[in-house]
Amino acid sequence: MKKDLLFYTGTEDFPEVINDGAYYVDKTSYLKDLFLSGSVKNPLFIRPRRFGKTLNMSMIEEFCKLNYENPGDKSYQYKLFIDNGRNLAVAGDDYKELREKIMGEFPVVKISFKTVEGTCFQQAVGQLIYKVGLLYNDFSFLTASSKQSSGSIQNFKDALDFCDTKKDYLDDPQNLSTAVSILGTAIPKLGEMLYKEFGRKVIVIIDEYDVPLQKAVIAREPYYDDMLNIIRTISGNTFKKDNLPWLYKGIVSGCLRIAHQSVFTDANNFTTYGMNVDPYTGFFGFTKEETKKLLSDCDLSDKESEVQSWYDGYHFGKREIFCPWSLISYCNEALYGDTDDPQAFWINTSGNDIITMFAQNSIAAHDVGNVDKLQKFSEGEVIEITPQEFSTYPDISNNMDVDVFMTMMLHTGYATYAEDVASNAEKVKIRIPNNEVTIGVNKKFSALYSKNNLHWFNQALNLVDLLIENKAEEAKTLISSMLKEFLSIRNTGHELYYHGFMAGVLALASTSKDVEFHEEIESGDGFPDIVLKKDSAETVTVLEFKKGENDRLSRIKSAEYALDQILKKKYAEPYIKEQYKNVYAIGIGFGGKECYVQSLGNLAVNKD
Repeated sequence: MKKDLLFYTGTEDFPEVINDGAYYVDKTSYLKDLFLSGSVKNPLFIRPRRFGKTLNMSMIEEFCKLNYENPGDKSYQYKLFIDNGRNLAVAGDDYKELREKIMGEFPVVKISFKTVEGTCFQQAVGQLIYKVGLLYNDFSFLTASSKQSSGSIQNFKDALDFCDTKKDYLDDPQNLSTAVSILGTAIPKLGEMLYKEFGRKVIVIIDEYDVPLQKAVIAREPYYDDMLNIIRTISGNTFKKDNLPWLYKGIVSGCLRIAHQSVFTDANNFTTYGMNVDPYTGFFGFTKEETKKLLSDCDLSDKESEVQSWYDGYHFGKREIFCPWSLISYCNEALYGDTDDPQAFWINTSGNDIITMFAQNSIAAHDVGNVDKLQKFSEGEVIEITPQEFSTYPDISNNMDVDVFMTMMLHTGYATYAEDVASNAEKVKIRIPNNEVTIGVNKKFSALYSKNNLHWFNQALNLVDLLIENKAEEAKTLISSMLKEFLSIRNTGHELYYHGFMAGVLALASTSKDVEFHEEIESGDGFPDIVLKKDSAETVTVLEFKKGENDRLSRIKSAEYALDQILKKKYAEPYIKEQYKNVYAIGIGFGGKECYVQSLGNLAVNKD
């Protein structure tokens, strides 16, 4: 196994990767189509997190960026792209025109919104202002230029000073208003100055444009509409339709496609390249051929089938695509860590919390039909959805439709297309891509059945009360309702499934109700399934479960059989002897996603 390879999982800076000798999967061949085809002026690339968007944006920036001190000098690009011993595609003879016309020829304004978030609007705006301050600092040399007007220079200085000194004081309404105004014009004003300075049109790159919108939705104090106005103003002023003389090309990346009429209202010639749209299906992520080479370079070819089952499965157009973050992380661990067995990497770092949010907040998640669809999906089956284009970022916290949710799962990498689809298809089939995501999805779906999901937790609390109070008919209705919502009861062919369901629900809520929960504790001549004890009420409820067929009569007989077992094995006797005032015996018969609950009443009263 080779030990001389360097893998970077913590940086997405192209010069750092190349100059430090880190492993790089060559994506430079896509530059020719991006800049010379003439078919697209402004591309919007939509891919999941951790699929190489930021590294590709960095690569584009470094290839195109003008030498501001010595325009025309391309020695930086030759060292980084051509004479680095890596034999990158862009160094080939077929790319001579690209090198002559594009390489090192343009001022580039690049900004990333990746880390922009805040618990409130002011904090998020402060993060954006900080980003603009960094950008303006990079171009502060413009303030010493004789080519710039005094007004432009003063405006630049004022904006930079505000970014440096006022970004943490946006609770002041006047400061907040000034900040919003600066954000709306910062990029186009900089673009105009660069065009005037060098006489060359400007390339603008915005990475992860939609992160501020996502964070605005899930913030403690949501501020989506206010943030949407900022992002819309930035895009409108930067890419507006009336053919800005200073703009050569805009390139934008993100995770979720928000409809043009919402974000890119006034943008000119934007084309969205989703996962299925050629010619960029292989631009992000690792293709099958690239993955084979990576594993071969690491002497890990014998692990190919395992790696494929763990990190492959993404279907971008006609290509099989592997998650690049996971593959690089895996190779690094296999060569320098403790194991060469595949494990989950992407699922723990992607920052996509939509499953948890959907589970905790959306009543739609508990609709019987939706639960069945989610169940099939979580078990690796193919499901059909109606893909959605979003006019706004979906409100994850408020009854999101399951098709909207599943479309977001596609965009964020939790799902992939199960077959080739047309970009305008009304229905598509999707599935979980691989083992890594399966583990993450099932782990996150557990939020459906936790205290964090108030809908589910409140039902569990209610069920504990009903069983402690011996309200059999009400308990039957509630348990049957909860069974229909429970993802893990799809295979209802064994009694243990029902036992696990009841144990999980009652253990979850018992403590909050000051009730002791005991599972299969020795009592009488055996081990009842569950015993609930509430000393403050001097009450014990003994529960026994039996599985029948999926019909009412069978469930009734199963409940009677459970009660008969409680009596024959004297499960309640120890509690009667301890002189509890209320000792209830309850048998529950299950079948399908229904149950029947029957009680013998208070055995402490009927003991004689």
